[in-house]
Amino acid sequence: MSSCPYCSAPPPDNRKPGERAELLACRECLNPMVLAREGNTIMARPVDRTDDVRQLAPEGSIGGAMLQCLPRALKNLPVLPEVSTRVLRMVRDPEASMVDLAHVIRGDSVIALKLLQLANSPVYGGLQEISDLDAACARLGMRTISNAVQAVANANLFVTGVPHLRAYMKNLWRHSVAVAHCSAQLATQLAEPHGESLFVAGLLHDIGKVVMLDIISSQYGGVLKDLRDSPDLAREAIDSFHGLVGLHVVQALGLPPEFGVMVYCHHDPELAPDPAWLSALHIVSLSNAVAKVEGFTVAPHEEIYLVSHPSAHFLNLDDLRLASLRVDLADRLEVLIDVVSPD
Repeated sequence: MSSCPYCSAPPPDNRKPGERAELLACRECLNPMVLAREGNTIMARPVDRTDDVRQLAPEGSIGGAMLQCLPRALKNLPVLPEVSTRVLRMVRDPEASMVDLAHVIRGDSVIALKLLQLANSPVYGGLQEISDLDAACARLGMRTISNAVQAVANANLFVTGVPHLRAYMKNLWRHSVAVAHCSAQLATQLAEPHGESLFVAGLLHDIGKVVMLDIISSQYGGVLKDLRDSPDLAREAIDSFHGLVGLHVVQALGLPPEFGVMVYCHHDPELAPDPAWLSALHIVSLSNAVAKVEGFTVAPHEEIYLVSHPSAHFLNLDDLRLASLRVDLADRLEVLIDVVSPD
């Protein structure tokens, strides 16, 4: 098995890619790498158009100081509820029934209660209020249930104990749910398989920003102090490294490799380690733009013209199809966000 192309460290956990090339983050030098099969050999190579992060963020720089804190921050990540991975597997299992799904969800009382709230909400509610989880599952459908479970399970990643960051984190959570919802809707429109995974990819696409904010807020001395006093400087640092940090987060949480690709490459799908990832990447990239246009954003953004967006071209979406995607986005999202947000 090939070692890290930057520092020669062995790939963590003896990772073995499937048919598609994957992305991996080195735990020693922190660089991203592509892991791919070449015949019977597993090879690691640098990501295209990506420089060694040790040169981009040398010791003593703001970026270097943030990355130096990354291993400790990863150890403090909350553990995701087991029910989220079980539900994701069940949605892909053609033999799984709604009764089986309800049985699994009953094991987590918080998630079960949130699903009942969602089933009785104005968007999904029927003529009668329901108080039974089986009936709630039947009303919502398997795809909506899976999406809601993933949102509730991941919500605690977006919680901060730092008062002055709470508004930013709330907006980041709203943006992430919007991208997730839009990604799932696009996947349905385009008949992209595993739309439930694209919902999770949308939820996690900016997870690197969450961890970087935590690092900034917990360091009270050194060069990182400047970031707390300068929002523009902090935003520049976060924009530069949140994809790489997000790749490390996905790896630390033990999530499937598809999410690492989505997190690292969603701003530039052409960085994909394998062309087979491109369709899903462009869905997340376009959903990110749609969410911003609809006001689900963390900060003022540049003018975005969806019809000329590179991902709209790749997915062959004209202005009419883009408009239909946006038409009910806000109404459905506000209900979903209200129910699944952390208490």
